[in-house]
Amino acid sequence: MTRTVARLLAESLEAHEVDQVYCVPGESYVGLTSALIERNSIRVIVCRHEGGAGYMAVADGRLRDRAGVAMVSRGPGLSNAMVSLHSAYHDATPVVMLVGQVERKDFGRLALQEQNYSRLLSDVTKLVVEVNEPEQASEAIARAFHVAESGTPGPVAVILPEDIFDE
Repeated sequence: MTRTVARLLAESLEAHEVDQVYCVPGESYVGLTSALIERNSIRVIVCRHEGGAGYMAVADGRLRDRAGVAMVSRGPGLSNAMVSLHSAYHDATPVVMLVGQVERKDFGRLALQEQNYSRLLSDVTKLVVEVNEPEQASEAIARAFHVAESGTPGPVAVILPEDIFDE
């Protein structure tokens, strides 16, 4: 099997003892979804709405006292999940939300559903980590879990461009 960023991210989640993630399957992170399913150690729980996926991750984080994990698509997918991040932030609940982003070549070009996530999420997360190079992927996951679970717990968003998963 070729070692890709998607597989590396799946391994990183597994190393942080993630055993389930909540999502509405979306094209902006299909590579990661495939890598998670292929590992078979992390259950991918398919939801009908990103808000539901976010709240399931919040409940997971609260009940198990470790970061719950959700994956959402860019733009409207994240917008649907933002209330769950707000709840996690104000309830001091650890959550790591993996957010799809447009391809890197389209950054700053007002591509379909592109947003400035650092600005958008600054009031409802402890940290926003943007992964722009393959070498940053594993460290981004480690940092996200550390920040989400340290000090006053809370949500962290990891932004992953659509074209990074197959590298």
